[in-house]
Amino acid sequence: MNTLDLDALQKFTSQAQKLQTIAAELQPFLKLVKELDGKTIVSEDRLIRAGEAAQILGVGKSTIGEFVKARLLTPFYVNSDQKRFWLSEVKALPRKKPWKIRSDSRD
Repeated sequence: MNTLDLDALQKFTSQAQKLQTIAAELQPFLKLVKELDGKTIVSEDRLIRAGEAAQILGVGKSTIGEFVKARLLTPFYVNSDQKRFWLSEVKALPRKKPWKIRSDSRD
């Protein structure tokens, strides 16, 4: 007659839940590995100033502020008052979706 060890089953279930959590956290990394498919890539991502972001996007610095307000760009604050942006996020902005900032106050 076969018996079932409930303590062992409970321990196994607990470990499986932990593994499932770890696997979910690893998904972005696994996706990157799949995309690389054996290629060696050095990340050139870095934080850039608003002026450089504006130059890359071909807009003025004030437009970068509008992108932040519209949540199209996420600023990181350096020395508590200097905004920086990830280069990869700035370069990806035109590809994410067409963007157009519209003013709510039209005269």
